[in-house]
Amino acid sequence: MLSNKVSEIMTTNLTTVQISTSIFDVMQLMAAQDVGRVIITDQEVPVGIFTEKDVLRRVVITRVDAKKTAIKEVMTAPIRAVREETHIVDAFAQMYRGKYRHLLVRGRRGKIVGIVSMRRILKLAVELGQGMSETKTMASITSEAAATVDQSLSVYQTIDLMNKNDASAVVVTAEGKPAGIVTERDVLQRVATREIRTRDTAVKEIMTTPLVTMAHTALVGDVLAEMYRRDIRNMPVSGESGELMGIVSMPDILQYAQAFDIDEKVRQTWKEVQEFYDSEDYFTPG
Repeated sequence: MLSNKVSEIMTTNLTTVQISTSIFDVMQLMAAQDVGRVIITDQEVPVGIFTEKDVLRRVVITRVDAKKTAIKEVMTAPIRAVREETHIVDAFAQMYRGKYRHLLVRGRRGKIVGIVSMRRILKLAVELGQGMSETKTMASITSEAAATVDQSLSVYQTIDLMNKNDASAVVVTAEGKPAGIVTERDVLQRVATREIRTRDTAVKEIMTTPLVTMAHTALVGDVLAEMYRRDIRNMPVSGESGELMGIVSMPDILQYAQAFDIDEKVRQTWKEVQEFYDSEDYFTPG
């Protein structure tokens, strides 16, 4: 149940590096282990986190020398953490409001004992949603147009657009038709750790193909399951003729999962999340 505690779904397998480690070495570690985040420690005490979003915003688009600069200069700090008895839906509410995908978990003595991710919550939502009556389609929840770039645009210009739009993915087009996608994971594995010339390299050289899409008639539960199966965080939505209608991110589609309507605790918490997010009185940390 989503009203259970985060300790039940957290992972205790934490990838950590010392605060003095170079940015480049950290990014290589992330690429090698295929993880989207690393915990930064100072004498074994967690002091920050470095994620793919940090790679996008603070490394590849800047003039920082990744091989000579310590990770402490670009990490996100202070750490964001919840206690191990925190309800799963409350942890998700924090991630949704703050637009981040990971939360560290503190044990009863204050020590970091694990981490909970958006993907873990997605897995739970998929499992709980099996067998439930599904009515919502992608057409009914898709409102955000997908950010697109032509395949001839440079990698630098593409990353700059992603940062300006606060987008974790952009669809790449060829002659006006969707041809591929570039995500934060692509930037980490195909740009940051390969030291390519971003201003001279066309984005088609680093995009992921073929482009996976779901029809606008697909049910939300089916899309959730497909996103989890493929480990996709952003799902492009296609129309009747195959045209691109928009793109839905993992946290956005999760709010429509049937799993969030299981019990009163979940319904009330999610109502508060929606009211908070719909208001203008909130701050999104960088």
